[in-house]
Amino acid sequence: MLTDIKNIKINSNLPLLICDADEVIFQFMNGFENFLNKKDLYFAYESFMLFGNIKKIKDDSILQKKEIPTLINNFFREYAISLKLIDGSKKILKELSKLINIVILTNMPTEYVHKRVQALENNEMFYYVISNKGLKGHVCAELEKKTNSSVIFIDDSPNQIASVATNSKKILKIHFLQHPKLLKILPEVKESDFNTREWKDIKKIILKNI
Repeated sequence: MLTDIKNIKINSNLPLLICDADEVIFQFMNGFENFLNKKDLYFAYESFMLFGNIKKIKDDSILQKKEIPTLINNFFREYAISLKLIDGSKKILKELSKLINIVILTNMPTEYVHKRVQALENNEMFYYVISNKGLKGHVCAELEKKTNSSVIFIDDSPNQIASVATNSKKILKIHFLQHPKLLKILPEVKESDFNTREWKDIKKIILKNI
């Protein structure tokens, strides 16, 4: 269900899980690589960022930075509805939903966020979805006010983990990533409370901290 901070209604007596979508619930990079290949592009995996990694197959030249927003926009338009799930995400979220509030906080073009909601619902995941741009720390701090219980944040981005750490001292921060090529170029995640590679470990951490 698509919502926003003002209109979201959660049980204030239950813990809150704020969960990223790409590379946490959905296999973003696998879909993105397929999309790039169809455009005669590839992802170089030289750093943990988009610019500089998207290259042309014909000559290995770097795609210009100004072209990336349109590329990302087109990707979500074409692929948001069909991305495959990260192993364990659906099962564990369903189990946790019996005990906690769940909000999916996703960074993607606003005009296609309805496709993300549909993708979740197609996989029987009927959770609140909030569309975000940029860093998530401020939004998480606002969501924290919605519950009297503990709050957990999961994301694959070190920058997002750091953003939440800056904006809240109480939110438990779990860094999650299992994509092997991304793991090789992952910067140090300094501000996380836990670093995980499997959803079964996320479940254990959450159950011990709520």
